[in-house]
Amino acid sequence: MTSRPLATAVSALAEGPRAPLAELSDPAAVLAGLMDLHGSVSLARELSLLDRPAAPAAAVAVADSARAEVRALVAERLGELAEALDHVFAAPFHRRNKLPDAAAVLSTLEQTGVLPAGPARALASAAGQLWEPFGELASRVLNRIRTETRALREELAPSLRALGPDAARLERLDAAISAATQKRRERALAELLPGLARAFARGLRSAVGALPEGAGLEHVAGWFAPEQWLGRELQRMELVVQAVLAHEAGRLLALVDGAAAAGAPA
Repeated sequence: MTSRPLATAVSALAEGPRAPLAELSDPAAVLAGLMDLHGSVSLARELSLLDRPAAPAAAVAVADSARAEVRALVAERLGELAEALDHVFAAPFHRRNKLPDAAAVLSTLEQTGVLPAGPARALASAAGQLWEPFGELASRVLNRIRTETRALREELAPSLRALGPDAARLERLDAAISAATQKRRERALAELLPGLARAFARGLRSAVGALPEGAGLEHVAGWFAPEQWLGRELQRMELVVQAVLAHEAGRLLALVDGAAAAGAPA
C-alpha cells in the first residue's frame, strides 16, 4: 500500500495538508508491516518448502515467443480493464450508473431539510443519502479491479511456471507473499471508500454554504460542471480507481517481467 499511485490517491482524500512520505528504503520493513502473526507463520512455512532442494529436472528450452506471449496477455487484459474504467468515468451520469441528476439532488436537500437553511444534522443526512449511489459506483469498479486482476493472476500461474524452474520458484514466492499480506492489503484498500465518502460530505458542506438565499434547481445544476464540487468529487473518485488499477497492474507486470527474466537463458 505504499506505491506512489496509491500514496497520491490517499493524499487526495486527506482533510488537510499531509507531510510528504519518506522514501522507503527497507522492503523487508514494508513487508513486515503488511503481515499479521498468521501471515508471518504462513509465509515462513511456504518459504521452508521453497528452500527444499528441487528434484532434478530435464533442461527445457523456453522460446522467446513464450515469454512474449505471457507479456502480451497481461498487457491486453490490463488494457481492456483500463478501457472499461475510462468508459465508466467518461459518462458517469449514464443511467446504468444510477447517479442522481440535479432535480434528484435538490429534492434530497429539500426533503432532509438542508434547503432552506437547516441544521447541521440535516446536512449530514443529505450527504449520506446523496453519497450512497456514488459509493455504490466506486465500490463496483474497485471490486471489478480486484476480481479481474486476481483472476488474471491465477490464469498466469501455469504459464509463468512453464518458463523454467527459476521462474516457477519466483511465481510460488509471489503467491506466498500475496497470501501472507492479503488481509492487511484488503483492509487498507477498504479505507478508500470511507475516505471518498468523507471528502464528498466536506464538498457538499462547502457547496451548500456557498448557495445564495432562495437557491433553486439552476444553482444545484451548476454543481455538475467539471470544475464544480460534484465534478471534482467524481474526478477524485476516478483518481482513486486509477491508482488502485495502477497498483494492481504494477504488481502483475513486475511478476511477469521478473519471471520472464528468470526464465531467459543465461
